[in-house]
Amino acid sequence: MKFLKHFAVSFLAVAATAASAASVTLSPVTSSTVSFDTAALASNNFTATALGGSTYNSSTGILTDAIAGASVSSFPGAALVSYDATSGISLSTTIAFVGTVKVNMTNFSYNAADNMLYGDLFVTALGSSKTYTNQSILVAGNEVGTIGADSINSVSSSASARALNMTLSSFTLSSDLQTQLGSAVSFVSWLPGAVKNVTVVSANPTPSVPEPSTYALMGLGLVGIALSARRKQA
Repeated sequence: MKFLKHFAVSFLAVAATAASAASVTLSPVTSSTVSFDTAALASNNFTATALGGSTYNSSTGILTDAIAGASVSSFPGAALVSYDATSGISLSTTIAFVGTVKVNMTNFSYNAADNMLYGDLFVTALGSSKTYTNQSILVAGNEVGTIGADSINSVSSSASARALNMTLSSFTLSSDLQTQLGSAVSFVSWLPGAVKNVTVVSANPTPSVPEPSTYALMGLGLVGIALSARRKQA
């Protein structure tokens, strides 16, 4: 009975959190990238490949990953920026006496409330694999972000589409990831220095253009006002 009660309370808490999250309408995102330092990847003998719908340019170190949306827990509030759930990057290497080490990272999200980049990690090392869901990965030391005229840390309610623009840099490895990986953290300890920046650029919303019928109604209204004024003068 206690177990069922605990489960019910947990379920209601999760449902309440999901219900309270409010989506933010965004204008089209024109660019969403993660810039890697190719020299850092090479010096650590790791190769990078894109996962899902993302693309990776090995020459420039640019990973392109689509933005899925943005939300806040309540207005005004800090934004949670979500990326495509199945896209991301795979980092792999081969180490003597260890074998293949692979770290797949997908389903990225950035929470402005704690300056943390999250994702789903699938780590293969020493002949075994483990999955970390919605795991904190990197902490952004520098954050510059806006949604419309609002700071990404205090987004107000609006029915209109707004431009998301964000730049993150100066990363450190999250303390929770270090705890979760334990001694295996050495395989990714170099990662913060290899991520130059995370950027999102959006197009400014296009002002709506009135329909021809709207102009026609406005014209008829003006004609009516003019006729009424003439009658009063007469």
